[in-house]
Amino acid sequence: MNDMQSIFDLQMADLHISDIQSEIADITVKLSSDGDLLTINSRLEKINEALDIKESDKKSKERIITDLENKITELQGLLYDGVITNEKELQALEEQKVYATGELSSREDDLLELMIEIEKLVDSRDKHRFAVDKLMEKKSSDLIHLSAKQKDLTATLDKKQSERETLVFNVPPDILALYEKLKKNKAGQAVSKLEGRLCGVCRVELPVKELQDAKAGVRLVQCNSCRRIIYVS
Repeated sequence: MNDMQSIFDLQMADLHISDIQSEIADITVKLSSDGDLLTINSRLEKINEALDIKESDKKSKERIITDLENKITELQGLLYDGVITNEKELQALEEQKVYATGELSSREDDLLELMIEIEKLVDSRDKHRFAVDKLMEKKSSDLIHLSAKQKDLTATLDKKQSERETLVFNVPPDILALYEKLKKNKAGQAVSKLEGRLCGVCRVELPVKELQDAKAGVRLVQCNSCRRIIYVS
């Protein structure tokens, strides 16, 4: 195996290893991420807090309505049981009854509006609870699938890294040092496959001498533009 073939094989192995590592990292993030669930639970918590306030307000309004109903019943008893005969007192009682009746009607309207608000909150709460249940069900299913995929990828990564170690032995130290430097500075792409007369990465045409040497395999050739190692298949 010539040096250029060895360095190209090493490049392909490194790119494959990088892809596998990216997949594993992505799965790790997904396995540890509860973003959507946290968002919905946060909304659910706020809905429940709003419901508690509304329910407390509802009980307060119901107590006031009950007191007004009792007050009206009491006034009706005083007006019609014949005990009070004084005209001014009767008129005053009638005015109290009219006021209490009007207040009762107003309070009942308020309670009705509040109950509509509570009904909407309950509906929203139930929808959020359903969403939480669905997400938990999906998360459980994803956990099984992603964990299995992570295990397979980790096994593949171990195999590829072992293969890489073997490939490294076939690359001369000076070329390996250049490769590692370029890989670091060129976003992992240290080797470029020749395409016609062009560097396969930066698409710049090689000078005639470099092109001939690269094709003949007499020496290591680097692209004059991007400096990547040129590989000829």
